[in-house]
Amino acid sequence: MSSDPIQGQAVYKSLFENSCSIMLMINPDSGAILDANKAAQEFYLYSKNELLGMPISKINTLSKKDIKKEIKKAKLQKRNYFNFSHRLKNGKIRDVEVYSCPIEFENKKVLYSIIHDITEKKQAMENLKKSESTIRAMINVTNNLVYLSDRKGIIINLNKPAALLFNKTPREMIGKNFKLFFGENDFSRLRMMATEVFKTQKPINYQRDRDKRYLDIHLYPVFNDENHVDMLCTFINDITDVRKTQKVFAAIETAGGICHEMNQPLQVILGSLELLKLNLGKDDPNINLVNRVFSQTEKLGMITKKLTHITRYETKEYLKGTIFDIEKSSETK
Repeated sequence: MSSDPIQGQAVYKSLFENSCSIMLMINPDSGAILDANKAAQEFYLYSKNELLGMPISKINTLSKKDIKKEIKKAKLQKRNYFNFSHRLKNGKIRDVEVYSCPIEFENKKVLYSIIHDITEKKQAMENLKKSESTIRAMINVTNNLVYLSDRKGIIINLNKPAALLFNKTPREMIGKNFKLFFGENDFSRLRMMATEVFKTQKPINYQRDRDKRYLDIHLYPVFNDENHVDMLCTFINDITDVRKTQKVFAAIETAGGICHEMNQPLQVILGSLELLKLNLGKDDPNINLVNRVFSQTEKLGMITKKLTHITRYETKEYLKGTIFDIEKSSETK
């Protein structure tokens, strides 16, 4: 700026008036607006004459007491950045950030303020926070393993069960790439599936074994506001116990079918043994053998009957492990 005060003020005035940024000159003692550039007039919807002399409290939604405190901070240079809500002439409220500092102008100490409208920015940030909050709630509300990642495989969020699969905490995994936690083959398969989801914008489901656990994996595309897929949500359900139960009951159903087929020949054997006993005398040396065979055949018949009436899966201790408990699992006693 020129060393000539008059010329310097003229240059400053020109920069002030012609700036695209919203600018105000404010009397730090009274809070009155001393000057407002064209950008300010367009933003606040007031003419220059209406703005000149207007108390800043007519624009700023803070109380007069709080406004004085903030002006004092700016005047003493204790603070030069502020977030306010400003009221336009039409009554609408806009969120603004204000940079304000004291300067000498026309032999007076005034506050020179540059205002930026951040309403849309603030709303976008609020929406993002709400969206993130919703995503976090959805991720943590389920016991399934849930991962949220970007197109590069960077983990954006995940829940505790998902981290425990790798003996990690969510904090240890967020911000890192999936490839740090998967083996090369597993990561290649996941990347191939993820690429397919991003390409087709359709979910994919597959199953795999990991460390003696059986996992059901679903990959879902996550759409942004422009309807483009920019994230991937992975749901993993540990179905090991379900698979075991399915196998057990499949075996039980098979056994039940076999027992049903065995029932008729068992009845024939029992009938034949009854006839044999009738033809043997009480003193016949074979009578005890026939009675033992008859008893064991009856017992076998009771076992087959119980197997055909299995309603649940119960086990009992046996040697070094557990075995299927027919007594507890059958409705037939």
